[in-house]
Amino acid sequence: MRIVLYKGQSQYGSLRLHVDQLARALAELGHDALVVDLTAPDANDALKASFAPRPDAVFAFGGVGAEIQSNGVSLYDVLGCVYATLHVDNPVHHIGRLSARVGRHVAFFLDRSHLEFVRAWPGGAALAATALLPPGANELAEPADLSDAAFARRDIPLLFTGTYRGAPATPWRAQPEGAVKTIMEEVARRMAADARLPILKALDATLRQVLNAPLTPDLLGKFAPVLHQPQLYAEAFHRNALIEVLGEAGTPVCVYGLGWGALTERFASFAWGGEGSFEETLSLLRRARLVLNVNNGFVDGGHERVFTALCGGAAVLSDANPFYADAFTPAELATYDWKKLDAVPGQIAALLADEAALAARARAGATRALAEHTWRARAQTIVETIRAVQ
Repeated sequence: MRIVLYKGQSQYGSLRLHVDQLARALAELGHDALVVDLTAPDANDALKASFAPRPDAVFAFGGVGAEIQSNGVSLYDVLGCVYATLHVDNPVHHIGRLSARVGRHVAFFLDRSHLEFVRAWPGGAALAATALLPPGANELAEPADLSDAAFARRDIPLLFTGTYRGAPATPWRAQPEGAVKTIMEEVARRMAADARLPILKALDATLRQVLNAPLTPDLLGKFAPVLHQPQLYAEAFHRNALIEVLGEAGTPVCVYGLGWGALTERFASFAWGGEGSFEETLSLLRRARLVLNVNNGFVDGGHERVFTALCGGAAVLSDANPFYADAFTPAELATYDWKKLDAVPGQIAALLADEAALAARARAGATRALAEHTWRARAQTIVETIRAVQ
């Protein structure tokens, strides 16, 4: 199979690295994978050249390029190929690109609740296929040393990488008083109160309360363009809540990412290492004993940080959800409960205090992730799904 992969812009470079590692995995499986860097000066020429001979499929992250047309017709329909994409955020952030009219439009999602949303949303009926596909682990060329001796040499006790967003924004409050404003406020309140509540269920419960009516496809279609507001609120609310708990407890955390400057001045136990890139993170993971993960609003799915950290030989502490419960045993992945955030500092301290047990957990997690959660495993799913709609 000949697959063209779009390589676009990406904060920290994570999606660009995903593309490179997925292309390599496809090649290892015997496919012709061609990467086109859409940020390069010669991107237009490279794009045109990639379509001769005609590809079987084009693959991108986040719906990049889904809207490209030729004389008012989808470019991919003109080419007669599949357009496939993996949305690494909640679909409420990608309604526009999900609405692109492509004859054979395949959409992957990293969370089962995201699939549920798209299949309930009226626009989802136009998609040729939807499937679950958490991102694979990004890996360094040299396999991690999983021995106890190597683990003992790791010099970062607790690592967290990601953007600190601060207190959550409430843009809907600027709207005139009315049903929409009331509904947005209630959806956000419900999601803040329950970190495992998908936005689809939060909206349904809210409509029953405010309008005394259940969520219908028509109502979902009308609300979909504004649901990114309470979704972003919930994501920022929960990350901020955990950070506050750790900071107040004085838990030492090595952090990399944007937005941490003021917070590290406030909490002396937080050590900011800089903005960092995703490629730099791969090396940091080889130095970390325990990696903290916040799923960023994924209530039933997987974040690449978990798989990448495990393949890098680090133990992981993540917020719990049904996907992780299915994918890992407690001996492979440690989890915390959003309803018991005050217990997280003590949980971290206990994990770090028993080096031998933590090393064993890291080794077990790495074994599982390397067997089931690499880009090679994801590439097989991508190919099988594309073939089913050709």
